[in-house]
Amino acid sequence: MNNTSALKNLKMLPTDAAIEIYNLALAHREETENTRSLAPAIVEKLKDFELFRMGLPSYLGGWEDNPVETLKVYELLSSAEASVAWIVWNNHLACTFGRFLDETSMNEIFNNPSHSYANSARPEGVAEIVTGGYMVSGRWSLVSGCELADWFALRCLVTSDDLPKKLGPGAKLKLFFIPKKDIEVIDTWSVGGLKGTGSHDVEIKKAFVKEGYTVDFTSPVHINNAYSRLPIGCVNAAGNAAMALGLLKSATDALVEICLERVTPGKNPDLRDRLTIQTAIAKSKTILNATRSQLHNSVSTIWNESLESNTYTDEQLADVWAASYNAATSAKSMLSEIYSVAGTASLYTKSRIERAHRDIFAVLQHGIIQPHWMNQAGMAYLGLTPTGAMFRT
Repeated sequence: MNNTSALKNLKMLPTDAAIEIYNLALAHREETENTRSLAPAIVEKLKDFELFRMGLPSYLGGWEDNPVETLKVYELLSSAEASVAWIVWNNHLACTFGRFLDETSMNEIFNNPSHSYANSARPEGVAEIVTGGYMVSGRWSLVSGCELADWFALRCLVTSDDLPKKLGPGAKLKLFFIPKKDIEVIDTWSVGGLKGTGSHDVEIKKAFVKEGYTVDFTSPVHINNAYSRLPIGCVNAAGNAAMALGLLKSATDALVEICLERVTPGKNPDLRDRLTIQTAIAKSKTILNATRSQLHNSVSTIWNESLESNTYTDEQLADVWAASYNAATSAKSMLSEIYSVAGTASLYTKSRIERAHRDIFAVLQHGIIQPHWMNQAGMAYLGLTPTGAMFRT
């Protein structure tokens, strides 16, 4: 019996699968770092356990229950190797975009359980309307997992004689599902944080995409279930925050381990005796517990509304956006404090604290977790109408 069959027969939770991958991700950290891509052994297990497919309907291997389960997966994987969590999170988004496809197209694109996916919501391509579909060309930056992906969801400016040729008022944007054969990967990912995500540029010279493989955020959702009714934007932000929490937990655990290892006989105070160390560990554990609870509770609220097919209020969505930003930024600040109090031990690349410190700054560069989302949440709390394009999507 293979791992995939075992997963289905035992009805393994995604978090149980993540636990199985945790030690593997740790064991292959250097390979992932040095090759700037997830180690093949990790990719194989992620596919076996269908963690690349959590955003799909269950009949395609997806997770259709409370999305807090996916947050737990990201946090756990991130605490082992952030690049692993990042690629799983990115696959979830690409699969979530699939909800706007008609059922035939969805089955064609997502029917192979061994496939993985990549995406870019940046409108860095151009799609010219032609008979039966579009002719797509362009170059997209920061396409995480592009070397692993079998399909890409890439956003383009749609052009014709009647449509604007540049981004701005009246511009029409769409996402295009494009197979790997039409994609050229351009090696650009020379970075420090999240090095293992392989977030290179991709380029398309000219590729035909049929109409059925194109969507936008106003397209109908053909599969009507509670998971497909969830808002994409704030759930994506919550996933980013969960990864930040995983990195903070990794650094906190590493600091505790260092303290326990550096116990020496004699009268001199050990590392664990320092007030700065004691304070940092207590603060970190409190931040982890408090922000995780706020994040999970806010996401559970919109999940319960989705189960009842209710319309989310702006305040409920604001709760998720605000909890996500607060968790992520609190984790980053606390991790920097841990990096500082750990002293010279945190300087070395072999240290999990050093890696976590690099990675969390990269995680928080993503547009889904920037300060303006807290401003949008504040607008909702004041009875104003949030203006962010993804606030309700």
